[in-house]
Amino acid sequence: MFSIRFTVITLFLLQLAVHAYGGMEHFRILPEPQSVEIMKGKGLHYNDLSFIVNRSGEDYPVLGTMLGSLPHKERNGKGVYLSLSEKEVPQSPEGYVLQVSEKGVFITSSGQAGLFYGCQTLEQLMEDSRDFGLQIPALKITDYPDIAYRAVHLDTKHHLDRMEYYYRMVDKLARYKVNAIIWELEDKFEYSSHPEIASPNAISKQEMQAFCRYARERNIEISPLVQGLGHASFILKHHWELRENPESDWEFCPSNPKTYEFLYDLYQDAIEAMPYGKYLHIGGDEITAIGIDKRCKETGKTAFELQMHWLKQVCDYAKSHGRTPIFWDDMPLKFAGLWPQILGDETESELDKSWNTEKLDQAIELFPKECIYMRWNYGDATKPAHKRLLKWYKEKGLPVMAATAASAGDSPFMPREYTKANYIKGFSQLVVENDLQGILATAWDDGSPHLETVFRGYIAQGEFGWNPDGRTVEEFAEAHGQREFGLEAGKRKTDFIQELEKAFFFFDGALVESGRRNPAWGTTHFKLIELPDKTHPGQWTQKYQKRIEQAEKEQLRFEQIRRELTEARQEALRNRYTLDIYEQNNHLQNYPVRLLLALRDLDKAAGEENRLKALDQLETVCNDFYAMRRELEAVYSRTRFMEQPDGYIPDMNHHNHLSAKSNNSDWLYLYEKPMVEKILSYIKVYRQQ
Repeated sequence: MFSIRFTVITLFLLQLAVHAYGGMEHFRILPEPQSVEIMKGKGLHYNDLSFIVNRSGEDYPVLGTMLGSLPHKERNGKGVYLSLSEKEVPQSPEGYVLQVSEKGVFITSSGQAGLFYGCQTLEQLMEDSRDFGLQIPALKITDYPDIAYRAVHLDTKHHLDRMEYYYRMVDKLARYKVNAIIWELEDKFEYSSHPEIASPNAISKQEMQAFCRYARERNIEISPLVQGLGHASFILKHHWELRENPESDWEFCPSNPKTYEFLYDLYQDAIEAMPYGKYLHIGGDEITAIGIDKRCKETGKTAFELQMHWLKQVCDYAKSHGRTPIFWDDMPLKFAGLWPQILGDETESELDKSWNTEKLDQAIELFPKECIYMRWNYGDATKPAHKRLLKWYKEKGLPVMAATAASAGDSPFMPREYTKANYIKGFSQLVVENDLQGILATAWDDGSPHLETVFRGYIAQGEFGWNPDGRTVEEFAEAHGQREFGLEAGKRKTDFIQELEKAFFFFDGALVESGRRNPAWGTTHFKLIELPDKTHPGQWTQKYQKRIEQAEKEQLRFEQIRRELTEARQEALRNRYTLDIYEQNNHLQNYPVRLLLALRDLDKAAGEENRLKALDQLETVCNDFYAMRRELEAVYSRTRFMEQPDGYIPDMNHHNHLSAKSNNSDWLYLYEKPMVEKILSYIKVYRQQ
């Protein structure tokens, strides 16, 4: 009895102590640090700090809002002390030691980047102290990244955001310790050597240089991705003479010397615009028609040999201009017949019988050794075949960088599955296990989701690129909600994001009999669903019974999301614009549901009076489309240009991306707009019958 009573009293006292000092369970540092030790003694509140000084004599790192408001001079009160040292700090120049006591805060690192990241961590501690009225406990954080190169991908092939938005994006990425961007420019950049390529609203070289300088001050390195052999629509829709296939703007001819002259001009412009990056990503993926024109046939080389010839030439250029080339690696794998296995689910025992790298082994001399092979896998990278491929690269001494996804081609409107966080975590773990060159979280513009919906995936790359074995994905989602919105973790305040991601699966095809708008497999022609026949009431409902049942469930999901979003908006302390975007996406995904349920009500209505009421309601829902569209685009356009400029030439190739279906925003409503027009015509005829 005494033992039980003593234990209860001890636990009670411990709970009091945790409450008095805030307890680290109330603080959510993102990315999660490598080590946090709670020390003896008192801590401090955020407003106890009255100054910040840099004892190293170096320039101050760029500071966040709270630290940036402190004077750089010792005064009464407690201070933040920055210092550079080689002793008792992590070896990584991005690593740091942060100590909090009643005397103040001490941040030490061997490099300026480490001081910057230590200050970012302190900023988060101060935010939580302020937001929840807690004392930061006495503690020691020893922190460093497990992956040195932690990049995100910016793809502007189909849309452009306002320049000030990209600046805010850099601030946020730096906050979460992302240290690189690979920017796929396409025609949204003014190439001075070939101005005809640039979209009329393209970013100038001077604007890009200033932006890169701003990012560099926040420890973010920006490198260009200039699509090369394939994915060259932005060039070849202007220059037919360089095409391999006259009917497609997809591929250059690798046997045409002018191909290289042209690409080298673009590379030079991009390098000058992004002067601080160490890489030049030259693309090279998803080639479909190499070796078919006269020049290529006359070489006597196979399509694969032509591909690798191109790769050697552009790699030599990159190296001679001080850049390390990066190349998407799918084409060699397709040549070797390994692609289906890499994407498949074979077990280790099955692979023992079927795995064969003989073709790759025989062609190894064609692989430039100075190139980084970007191993892209936007799903589960931890499957056995993929691990075997990484082992093959290592055995051959070929450098590899990982490419996961925050938003892939299968994510129109909203990325799915916790914004791909589980895949990001899995591939990040493999990067560490296999000592890869780094990791990139791609964000493809095929379906052009608003970047506010992609950002949770970007932040997941910050989290798991820094510490892959820290939090679970569910814990990350909770930490994300606290950091981004000030919503206390552990209370499932952002579950609405997961529900919204799920809702878009029904939205994708709710209004069609056939066809697809998911750009991962190419947007196709479609057939809209039928409408109720007035002379056969109930028949339409019977035909689409399963779809209607799902729509009823989706309506309940919409209401749940709306309630949770409303609560989040009321309680949020920051980043309400992100919540505005989620809200508009919720109304968008719900619109087909409303149409289906209104059509059901009309089909089931008994008696002329009820039918006319249901018809009026259906017409109201149709007219609501235009108000919904106006509101969504008003919110989106706070950061994004909603249409291409006058005179813009669309792509003309087999990929048929959703977001390239129109130069204005009609593509967002590929099924909804024609369905509304169809129903309004139907209503007019219905009233006349």
